[in-house]
Amino acid sequence: MKPTTSKARMVKVHGLSKLRVLRQRKGLSLGQLATMTGMRRDTIAHLESGREEPQPYQIRLLAYVLEVSTLSLVS
Repeated sequence: MKPTTSKARMVKVHGLSKLRVLRQRKGLSLGQLATMTGMRRDTIAHLESGREEPQPYQIRLLAYVLEVSTLSLVS
């Protein structure tokens, strides 16, 4: 009889975990932020959820539009 093994799925979290909170504090929807940045709505949703790794230009653009420092967005 084979021993059963349970493989825990390791999920590396990328993205900008504070993006959703900062966006909501500004009272912006995903669509509004997408319009203001010129980014796609689904790209922003993926950045918020960690499904996509942010590019440096995206971090700078989002920080500028949300009127926060890049450091506060990524930390």
